Amino acid sequence: MLIIKKAKSVLRHIWPLALGTLCCVILARQLEGMDLSALWSAVMDVTPLQWSLAIGATLVSFLAVARYDVIAQRHFQMDRAPSEAMWVGASAIGLGQTLGAGAIVGTFVRWRMTPDLSLKDAARITAFVTVTFLAALAVTIALAALALPTPHIPGYLPYLILAVALGLAIVAFMFPVLSRQGRRFTLPTLPAMAALLSLCLIDTVFAALALYVLLPPDMSLSFATLLPVFLIALGAAIFSGTPGGVGPFELTLLALLPHQPEPILLAGVLAFRAIYYALPALLSGAALLRCLLRPSLARQPRHARAFEAFGETPLSSVSRAELGVIRQNGGALLSCDAGRCGIVRIGQTLVALFDPIEGDANSMARPLKHAARAQNRIACKYKISARQAVSARKAGWAVLHISDEALIHPAMHSTDGASYRQLRRKLRHAEKADISVLRPEGTLPLGDMARVSSAWEARHGVPRGLTMGRFDDLYVGHQQVFLAYQGARLVGFVSFHATAHEWCLDLMRVLPDAPDGTMHLLVQRAIEAAADLDVQCLSLAAAPALPTGRTRLEQFLRTQHFKHGGGAGLRQFKACFAPRWQPLFMAAPGPAQLSLATLDLIRAVNLRSAPATPIDCAPVVQMATIKGHMRSDS
Repeated sequence: MLIIKKAKSVLRHIWPLALGTLCCVILARQLEGMDLSALWSAVMDVTPLQWSLAIGATLVSFLAVARYDVIAQRHFQMDRAPSEAMWVGASAIGLGQTLGAGAIVGTFVRWRMTPDLSLKDAARITAFVTVTFLAALAVTIALAALALPTPHIPGYLPYLILAVALGLAIVAFMFPVLSRQGRRFTLPTLPAMAALLSLCLIDTVFAALALYVLLPPDMSLSFATLLPVFLIALGAAIFSGTPGGVGPFELTLLALLPHQPEPILLAGVLAFRAIYYALPALLSGAALLRCLLRPSLARQPRHARAFEAFGETPLSSVSRAELGVIRQNGGALLSCDAGRCGIVRIGQTLVALFDPIEGDANSMARPLKHAARAQNRIACKYKISARQAVSARKAGWAVLHISDEALIHPAMHSTDGASYRQLRRKLRHAEKADISVLRPEGTLPLGDMARVSSAWEARHGVPRGLTMGRFDDLYVGHQQVFLAYQGARLVGFVSFHATAHEWCLDLMRVLPDAPDGTMHLLVQRAIEAAADLDVQCLSLAAAPALPTGRTRLEQFLRTQHFKHGGGAGLRQFKACFAPRWQPLFMAAPGPAQLSLATLDLIRAVNLRSAPATPIDCAPVVQMATIKGHMRSDS
């Protein structure tokens, strides 16, 4: 087995050289009898204007492809300055595409040119750039073949490529994090995919333009004809792995453009290689040599994001109690001079939960969008108040009434009156069944609570996540808990996020055979306890808004949220307590982003999928430095 592995490794490294040699031999035989002096003369006939235009097109192409490193570093939550990432990425690509063995060369260049970057992280970035570029190139070729039909590509192939790409996008949306053998693999987000495809289009179109402007003006070859052929040749060159794609690139061009004069076409290719391969390689080599001789410190990103772990810093006295859910959903606190707010990261969206802890929504909008962009995600504000929604709408954000929060003033709560008829009936049922409710002061019966929660999950399935908690020993240890007993047996419990001024209902668990009304009695006793402790507000949490809307889009989004969020059952239960319903809203920078964010939230809740990889938080000792950088951009 060891011999076979070594043989495979040797073949993997020899293959590109062998293929390049074979292609060069074939190319040499095809060009036998060609007047090399005429070929060189054609190269020398290229005018200064053509050279200048080719250099300009090459510069645009490299600026586009260098952005791949920015997206890759954002994907892996590497908080570095975009300009530094672009410079390193352009150098890695400039050397890798010319020397061949792009994965090895690219990894080495990124490793040596980026301070504090490990070899493993450099390899991850290189792999991300390589795989996503090849995927985007395939889609680009398919789009070019549809827009500029060519006989060199079978008619069904573009549709097949686009269908596969659409399938991958659906998988990335529905299952943003894949797990295998205990390892988590995060797929690129849809905004990242769109950006990568756009960059690939710019890169390849301008690379083709660099070749086109170097061809003689009187050559009977249009850019529309050259572009799909160039893309196919580029793909052949990249997949071959030969240094600079020498051999496969030229052979593919000559084979797909048989009616063009070979000496003139090859002269253009030679000039193209000088501008698009040799010149970037020289500049990249100089940049790498400078970094090796004079290492520099990593530059802080201009728009630094200060993510704090929840609980590391004190919250405002008016902080929303429900922020406690951040302890479980991988969220953090986004902190800057403009204020602080709770943040959670799901598949395609960076979600600001509730109103800001400090500051106002308008001042937090810019840091939120910067933070979302640094995660390759769209920004979204979720469950914000009507006042914050009005401010967001005035700032040009799209706003949607998404849910209604059931609020109770404990001191004013009563079970008298027609509004509480259903509640009184449920309470009588529970009391007749000898259900007693306790508020434990000491150690929680975590084993019994786990048993109740497991039985509840066996009947109802994995509990929803995001802003809805899941049972965990440490998690409930931070909450107010009420236990329902029938005799000595625990039959149910509820938990509340709690601050000095507010409680918010979170976990609701009962055994399948618990007497009718057990949950109602638990909540009622919690309301009474909150009144005794002078808690000003008790929230029964939010329920999806009714499935109506002024526009078809709003009605569709609210209908989906109501359907998949269990709206009917939640509203029926909370209505028993005759709460005051307070509308909550979500907002995003535009209608398209709002639609994607809404569907992403529905997916995260309904599929019971955990948020994407947790947000990396800056150590406390770095907070002052990060805030200082953010102050300069506010």
